[in-house]
This record gives sequence, structure tokens and C-alpha cells, in this order.
Amino acid sequence: MSAYRIALDVMGGDFAPEATLLGALDALKAWPELQITLVGPEDLLREKCNSKEWTPDLKARTVIAHAPSVVDFHDQPTIILKEKKDSSIRVAAQLVREGVCDGMVSLGHTGAAMVASTLVIGKLEGIDRPGLASPMPSPKATPTLLIEVGASIDSRPEHLACFGLMGSIYAEQVFQVNRPSIAVMSVGEEETKGTEVTLKAAELLRKTNLNFKGNAEGRDLWNGKFDVIVCDGYVGNALLKSAEGTAKLLKNGIKEALTSSWLARAGSLLIMKPLRTFFKKLDYKEFGGLPLLGIKGVSIIGHGSSDARAVKNAIRAAMTNIEHDLPRRIAEGLTKMGSA
Repeated sequence: MSAYRIALDVMGGDFAPEATLLGALDALKAWPELQITLVGPEDLLREKCNSKEWTPDLKARTVIAHAPSVVDFHDQPTIILKEKKDSSIRVAAQLVREGVCDGMVSLGHTGAAMVASTLVIGKLEGIDRPGLASPMPSPKATPTLLIEVGASIDSRPEHLACFGLMGSIYAEQVFQVNRPSIAVMSVGEEETKGTEVTLKAAELLRKTNLNFKGNAEGRDLWNGKFDVIVCDGYVGNALLKSAEGTAKLLKNGIKEALTSSWLARAGSLLIMKPLRTFFKKLDYKEFGGLPLLGIKGVSIIGHGSSDARAVKNAIRAAMTNIEHDLPRRIAEGLTKMGSA
């Protein structure tokens, strides 16, 4: 029996189904303990899986689930609840809900993936708003976890406190950080600074047994001062998109500088390897996708422009979440925090 059973929304993403299928193939080759359920139009998937690359061993660990509809980027997220119940995103979530799969991966319509995760898979008891968590590059050996980055706009203080709990459990389990330090994103490190929501959230977090350290400022996202930084989804999404743009500007600027003259090109040979290592830390494709924490199963939501490497790494992220049994651990943490 496979240790990891993952439903992959094959039709999600700008380069689907080619990129998603290639990523699934690479993942099956890399991890023998993996079983993937390919979710999409059955005829198309059977045709694609008939190539010689899909060896008998790989086919034995591949299941096809028929889902004729596809959620387009212009569709409303809630379309999966009525008009497109047979969409690949909805069917993948249903497989997790029914216990056929342990987790799902979708690189398509982010809003629809969140609706499928929260309403089809379902939220954990005590969770009002699930949180999308993003590992951010850090000078430390482990990333800084930013939560929440887009699933919950206009959060209330109790939502931020829950994000702190879920982020702490994630950092402890996945990053192996002992007693992760937690902070609330604000406009100053002083306790009196912030909005009414952030001030109240900090007050709630101080009452828990979490390792809460107070306020974080924007620069703390990059200096490794905290292990988990909590914020509203509006703020978090702006920070995440800004980071993506900054990383791209940095990469293009350095590339341009290193190719500006023959002397620069010669010198670039000496630093190319460490530069590649550095830029790997900034590349979202290395993480593959972001976990939506606070639901009854595992759901990884990836970037729409994901290529095969990003898809493979999103599948790896789902396996990691399953391995650490994060939904159960978060449920236990909520029970303890509720009693406190």
C-alpha cells in the first residue's frame, strides 16, 4: 500500500495538462511510496498515460478519476459548488473528503481551490478562517513562515491568533524548529503600535503558551528574527507578490550586470555556483505550492504559472504535510488553545 495518496488537479495551471502530467511522472519516479490520482477528462488522461515513459510500475501507482469540467480563470470561485461540480478541482477535493486520497494539489484557480478545500474537504472544528502559509527565504537554516497570504482577507484578532497557532505547529513539525518564535506584522516593534486588530491579536497570543515575541516590522520578514510572522491575508498577499517581483528584479539585474562586458562574464564563472544556490532560495518553484492550514485534509495550492518542477515540488509539499499529519496536530493544538 502506498504511504502517500495524492489527488492531482491535472487541468489546473497555465501549462496544464502537459506540465502537471510531467510533474506527476517525475514525482512517481522520485518517490516509490507515492500513489497519484490524476483528476481530469478520462479519455485525455488515458491517452497521455499510454506513452512509453509511463512504465508498468508507474502505471500501477497511478489512478485516473474522471472530471470532465475545468474551472477557467475568469470563473467565480463558487462555480464548483453548483455549475461545475464535476470540475477537476472539485473532484480532487471530494476524493480527500471521502478518504480515498490523503491530500490534493491544485495549480489552477486559487479561489476555487480554496473554496474546494474549505467547503468540500471541510474546516477543522474551531477554525473559522483557514490560513495559507508561505515559507519565505531567511538567512537562517530554516525559512520564516508567513501566514496568512491570501485566503482570509479582513481577518479578525481571533483569526490572527489561530494563524499563530497553526504556523507554530507547521514550523515545529516541517522545519523542525523547537518552540518557534511568533510575531504579528505591524508598523513598529513597540507594543503600543499597530491597528486595533493587530493590537488585540497580540493580546490574545500573549495569553497562550505559544512562544509569542510581540510585533514584527517589514524588514523582519527577511532577517530571520522570527520563525512565524502572522498577518491578515490582504497584507500577506501584498508582501508575497512584492517579494516575487523583487526576486525577479534582483535576478534579472544581476544577470544583466554579469553579462555587461567580457570581464564581467569571465568573473561570473567564479560566482555562478553560489549565485544559483542563492537564487534557488528565492524561487517559488522550489516550494512548489503553499499549504492551506486549518482544514480536515491536506491541500497544496500552487502558482498558476507552475512548470513540471514546481508541480513535482508541490506534490512533495503535500507528502510532507501528510507525513507530519498536520491536520490532526493542528486539531489537537486548537483543543489545547481553546481550553487555555
